[in-house]
Amino acid sequence: MKWQQLILVFIATFCLIFEGNALAQTDININNTNLIRFGGSVIVPENQVVENALAFGGSVTVSPNAKVLDTAIAFGGDVILQ
Repeated sequence: MKWQQLILVFIATFCLIFEGNALAQTDININNTNLIRFGGSVIVPENQVVENALAFGGSVTVSPNAKVLDTAIAFGGDVILQ
């Protein structure tokens, strides 16, 4: 492998690492009806009603007196009903 290819592979790997870290800190809250988090946990607070609660790489926790109408999905974690 030539040195130019090694540099290209190094730069591509470096970019992918930082892209993943930026994505891991992203929270999406759409009008308090859909809670989505990449790289962490989602907590549905007390007395709140949401349609969907999704966590990619974390857990979904539904607090007492909170309600998820459609789906509560955790990819890489647990769904916890308190």
